[in-house]
Amino acid sequence: MFALSKEGGSWKIDNVGGPESNDVKTDVPTTTVPMLPQEPGATPPPLSSEKGEPETKTSADIKTISGGVLNSKAISLPKPSYPPIARAAKASGTVVVQVTVDENGNVVSAHAVSGHPLLQAAAIAAARGAKFSPTKLSGQPVKVTGVITYNFVSE
Repeated sequence: MFALSKEGGSWKIDNVGGPESNDVKTDVPTTTVPMLPQEPGATPPPLSSEKGEPETKTSADIKTISGGVLNSKAISLPKPSYPPIARAAKASGTVVVQVTVDENGNVVSAHAVSGHPLLQAAAIAAARGAKFSPTKLSGQPVKVTGVITYNFVSE
């Protein structure tokens, strides 16, 4: 059995033996683990019982959903420009861009997860300009994460 206590900016873990208090192990060292920094105002998840169990979230509590490949769901999907340096290097292929779409259907974040490095910036720029219909879950607008794929063909 172990005891967990907070010492300054660290958590201290003590081996206190079995269920009997006279069963304390003295040959096992104490371990100190540094605490991770928390954002100001961060609060732990609410507890749903007196036993200290985390509250179970329902689908109504979910604020972001996964939408898979979003190409066909776009109202507007700008075509990326083919960078001259990529064309000169005959770079081609598929670039996959991970995006987050806000409750209004606007892309609020985009980053490439695969594809030729010379093509990624153009794909990200195009993805940021995409527009989607707002997604609703149980009548409430939600954020959506998913991917947009772009195929670059060298000429």
